Amino acid sequence: MESSADSNDELRRLDDDCARLQKEGKYLEALEAMEKGLVLRRNAFGIDSDQVWTACRQVAELCNLLGVHYLQQENFDLAFDLLKKAEILSDRHESGKAATYNNLACYYRRIGMLRAALSYLEKALRLESKAESLESPADTHLNICAILSQLGKHAAALEHAQSALILLQEELFQFALTSSNGPKDEERSKKMQDRIAVLAIAYHNMGVEQEFLKRYEAALVSYRKSVEFAETHLGATHGITTNLKGSLSAAQKQMKMMLAKQNQRKQKVIDRKEQKTGKLMSSSLNLGSAAGSGLSMSKDSRIMALMTPRAELENEQLPSLSDHDVSSSAPALATAESEPVST
Repeated sequence: MESSADSNDELRRLDDDCARLQKEGKYLEALEAMEKGLVLRRNAFGIDSDQVWTACRQVAELCNLLGVHYLQQENFDLAFDLLKKAEILSDRHESGKAATYNNLACYYRRIGMLRAALSYLEKALRLESKAESLESPADTHLNICAILSQLGKHAAALEHAQSALILLQEELFQFALTSSNGPKDEERSKKMQDRIAVLAIAYHNMGVEQEFLKRYEAALVSYRKSVEFAETHLGATHGITTNLKGSLSAAQKQMKMMLAKQNQRKQKVIDRKEQKTGKLMSSSLNLGSAAGSGLSMSKDSRIMALMTPRAELENEQLPSLSDHDVSSSAPALATAESEPVST
């Protein structure tokens, strides 16, 4: 039977190998060393020991890292195996479990299984919402927004985009308070910039869903706010800012076309009313005895009668592209023809 000293020596060797392999970029080999160490710890300390569950968390983190990497490389089988392993190993680590659920949702979205993706995101949201120690669920809300939009559930998608926006505003407010009372370092500044970028995306996704729901004025407001936040805090030349500007421009063009179609439909309604009124006037005049003078009067009165509804329609408050502004939705940050952005 292997002695405790021998087990400790082997564990130190495996830990050293793991650290070296990660520095060399040999992550799969590092994962193999970590898994061997996990087995040794389970045998030495028991399955319920802190040492074992700490090791489980570390292995799960590496599995998530590699799973996302291989998902980006479109090696879906290996990505799935790694993420499912992370799901099992993070059973007692809520933060790791929530991250794994989000990553599995990304996997299922990539392979087109949207309802499975939504199920995992809802699991992640439940964990994040009840545990104060976890990261803000804003990112998960945005991911749910993207999935629901692809499923055509735009009203529900808009609700999640709005929830993300509220959470991000609260998060940034608290971040600003703590920053003003403490030292400003590069890491904190980068984190704040990253969260502002997500806030801009939240406005963008709101705009897309509002556009899908034909709330054009609100959509343009959201698109403009998205661009304003990005320009102010990320800079005019930042990649996200550039994409959002393109999205706003595309949305404005699209909405001009939609407004033109709306006006055409309104004009058709007016034309039908004119025709109907003309027929009614003609019928009443045929019943009269003075056809000549009656026809002259009916022409004048018909014009006056039809000018009233036309004037009322012209004075209606239609969406104004110059007065309002919003952000659109799509992986490419386009318009409502695409899907909203997910983080």
